[in-house]
Amino acid sequence: MFQLIKKDTLILLRSRSDLTELLFMPFILIAILGLALGNLSMTDFNINAFPVAVVYEGNIEQSLENWAVELRESDYPEEAVSALVTQAEEIAPGEQINSILASEDIQEWMTAESFATVESAETALDAGDVAGVIIIPEGFNEAVWSALFLDEGDALPLTLEVQNIDSVTSDIIRSVLTTYANQFNLEASIALASEGEAETADQQQDSYGEVTNLTAASPITSFQYYTIGMGVMFALYTAPALASRAFHEKKQHVFGRLMISGTKPLTYLGSKLVSGTIITFIQLVILFGLSTLIFGTFRGYSTRFWIDLGMVSFVFSLVVGSITSLLTSLSLYSNSESSSSFFGGVVITLFAFIGGSFTPVEQFSESLRTLGNWTPNGAMMTSYMQLMQGFNLFEVAPLIIRVAGMTVILLAVSVILFPKRRLD
Repeated sequence: MFQLIKKDTLILLRSRSDLTELLFMPFILIAILGLALGNLSMTDFNINAFPVAVVYEGNIEQSLENWAVELRESDYPEEAVSALVTQAEEIAPGEQINSILASEDIQEWMTAESFATVESAETALDAGDVAGVIIIPEGFNEAVWSALFLDEGDALPLTLEVQNIDSVTSDIIRSVLTTYANQFNLEASIALASEGEAETADQQQDSYGEVTNLTAASPITSFQYYTIGMGVMFALYTAPALASRAFHEKKQHVFGRLMISGTKPLTYLGSKLVSGTIITFIQLVILFGLSTLIFGTFRGYSTRFWIDLGMVSFVFSLVVGSITSLLTSLSLYSNSESSSSFFGGVVITLFAFIGGSFTPVEQFSESLRTLGNWTPNGAMMTSYMQLMQGFNLFEVAPLIIRVAGMTVILLAVSVILFPKRRLD
């Protein structure tokens, strides 16, 4: 097998057209796109402000009145009732949430629209008129006050209804509400512990309206984005390049002579897998290395990042190697290189688009992003991006396992299709 791998590698190194396609072209595109979009970072990408329905099933005046009645019914003296109601008026969570959603910072991302009933808000959600429904239930303020000041009962939960829980808009809404809840609980606890001397939540409500990066990593630059995008796209071209040579080897009876010499058919197929894997990995190492040396693409990242990057690249190289095996089997089985030509001319372009090599596809559709993560290049591109944003290898493992599963399936199909008797 070693001689077969060596043969594939040497033939590829002697082919100027293949070297241009696999190394020169992606590097030129990285330079052009990176320089043309030099001031663009992934955090500059904005989505249009989306509408959110808010159903507030109460109001502050009614809430204060209801709570005062509850306190009197619990036999609290009038002085205590008056003091507690005064404190409660300063901490009204329902009003604070409405105020946060109406703040300028939040309105850059989403606009709150008031609805009188849950039914009307859900109708708007089903029609696609709003991205989500936030329900502040009746008795919400009173429940929070009782839990906060009297340590009685449990606070009523806010309700968030969305169509797609995994969408960007859902993440934004959920993040705003979660941030508010956490900050409110923290500041309320501090205020009670210091007998009200700490600032309450409504005094710092502007801090809840910030939508910030969840990691400490720097924003992804255009050079980084297109280094990954072009790298995973042009790595796929290794598969048709090697598979088309397998067809020519059969046509020139090289394949037949190898079989006569005692080489097993599956050994030949395995050599294509290993050749495709090794060549793809070397290609990625060269692209990432040169891009870092010349453009500083990955400069400053830790050793742990480079190890994780290498492991992800190896998994991606394996799936490219399995695609090479599949295209080799198809070419030999059909006695035609049309499958390799179709993959190199149509499939890779389609994969590159939905996988995000040209532009972040989430700006078009969340469904397109989800679909892209089911392509080998799209899943690996997402993994690379997450590593660059501070995620560890364990957190990107689901995508890596998905690609490993693709590798196994593609290899199984290539073994089934590979001709074991008819050699010429």
